[in-house]
Amino acid sequence: MTFIVSAKQIVIMFLLMLLGFLTGRLGMIHKETAKDLTNFLLYIISPCLIVNAYLVGFSMKRLIEFFQAIVAVTLVYSVSIIVSHLIINKKFFKDQETRSVLIYGSAYSNAGFMGIPLVSAILGESAVFFSVPYLVVCNFFMWTHGVALFSIEHKRSLRLRFLDALKNPNVIAAFIGFVIFVSGIKLPELVLTPIKSLVSVNTPLSMVVVGTNLGAISFSSKKNLKTVVFGTFARNILIPLICLFILLSVPISGQAAWAILIMASCPVPAVVVLFSLLNNFDAEVPTSYLCLSTLCTIFTLPLIVLVAQSLGYGG
Repeated sequence: MTFIVSAKQIVIMFLLMLLGFLTGRLGMIHKETAKDLTNFLLYIISPCLIVNAYLVGFSMKRLIEFFQAIVAVTLVYSVSIIVSHLIINKKFFKDQETRSVLIYGSAYSNAGFMGIPLVSAILGESAVFFSVPYLVVCNFFMWTHGVALFSIEHKRSLRLRFLDALKNPNVIAAFIGFVIFVSGIKLPELVLTPIKSLVSVNTPLSMVVVGTNLGAISFSSKKNLKTVVFGTFARNILIPLICLFILLSVPISGQAAWAILIMASCPVPAVVVLFSLLNNFDAEVPTSYLCLSTLCTIFTLPLIVLVAQSLGYGG
């Protein structure tokens, strides 16, 4: 993968996002429509994309790479969470709500809505196979450590939070896909054709929906600008660079290495706004954070790719 290829694909995807932003602002796509499309992507198209990624034919090499990716992603997330807690502390950020939002946004990326479309567009559909371990590990941490940051359903046990993570449609699709992969089951054409048809619209529809949701964000003041800029620096540059150096030290290469790095370099996840609203947090910081981080990705992700290439990453 080259810097030029990644930059070109990201620009194309941001043009699709701009289309979504404009149609949302002009009232062509309404708030409820955007919500319905989001659910359609989450519960139908994204699981189809994951299952489709496993339809590559079993090989021991791929199986080993799959488990290597799980280990690498677990290490990446563990370090990301620790670093986020260290740099976003009470000394610099007095407000508990702000700390929770920044820690969550720094540690986790928008792997589902932006990560998979980016991997598919930049590396090709075959590379989505290596995005699945990232999604599975991401969902585990998000629904255990992540919800604890916001004290969501704080009375729920770790076991129940783990079960919540397992109920995620992407995790269920990953399990189904893995069974298909290791068993060598051949899906009938009647099932395969609709799956591939849905997969083909994932990238453009995802970007349009992200743009539409960004278009619905309004800003009342700039009082939290420094806070949001710091959070964006942590999410878009610092954490991806730390992840890069971690990945350079583990036995992983090729598409698997690049897929993980792209997923780790994605912007703040949209769910940070949802979690904030569910707990009656001030929505200004998370919405501003989401917007700035997403917009900056057009510059920061190619930069991370360029640095990785200069270090011989993924070879």
